[in-house]
Amino acid sequence: MKFLIDLHPAIAVPLLCIITLFISFLGLKLVRKRFEQDTLKENHEVGGLIFNAFGLIYAVLVAFVVFATWTEYDDSKKNTDLEAIEISDLFRNSMALPDSAREVIKQSLTQYLDDVISDEWPVLDQGKASSKTAASFDRVWEIYTKTDVKNITNVYVYQESLKHLNDLGERRRTRLFDSTNNIPGIIWATLLFGGIMTIIYTYFFSTKKFMPQYMMTAALTILNTLILYMIYILDNPFAGYIKIDTKPYEVTLQLIKMGM
Repeated sequence: MKFLIDLHPAIAVPLLCIITLFISFLGLKLVRKRFEQDTLKENHEVGGLIFNAFGLIYAVLVAFVVFATWTEYDDSKKNTDLEAIEISDLFRNSMALPDSAREVIKQSLTQYLDDVISDEWPVLDQGKASSKTAASFDRVWEIYTKTDVKNITNVYVYQESLKHLNDLGERRRTRLFDSTNNIPGIIWATLLFGGIMTIIYTYFFSTKKFMPQYMMTAALTILNTLILYMIYILDNPFAGYIKIDTKPYEVTLQLIKMGM
């Protein structure tokens, strides 16, 4: 199913809708052929009550999952922004360090950003970390831990830099964890079951003409399809066509190269 989020939404959404609409059409046609209209009408009173209760439960579940996945997506985006900000703060603080250390720190931060953008980002959709990027981060850490504090006139800035360095490591680890933190299979199974059942329920009601009933069923089918597609996208913040991009890192890299 991963190919769906790799497609542009303008292609993926119509494709999904065509498939689900075709299936729902076949299902409704089969039921209408198998059961007489009078037989189906007998379901209206009891079936309507059950359908309302079922729909309410499913709506609550969908609302909860959408909220959870959107929050996760938004937090992942904010975390990438904060990771880039930590790098920027490290570079700014390095201005207070000796010239020799400042240049080495600039080079190491530039290398780390390059590796995040070109080496680690492409494998995040697989939940993997880049060993090259990890080595770049270790290099930054090594520079700070091996710096002779006696040669530093502003120790407070150095201490603040260590804090930013710890925070940078935390942001990177959080990003890696977020790339593997997906909705459990049991929730996906429940969502799919609920979506399918809401469509099937509509088959056992009846209107005099086939087309108006199918139009109502089709509207519900499209809505369920869009909701499940949206949840799937939000559940994969670092994968697919509309995944979180590397712009914060690219902007930070540009600023560091400009010495700002």
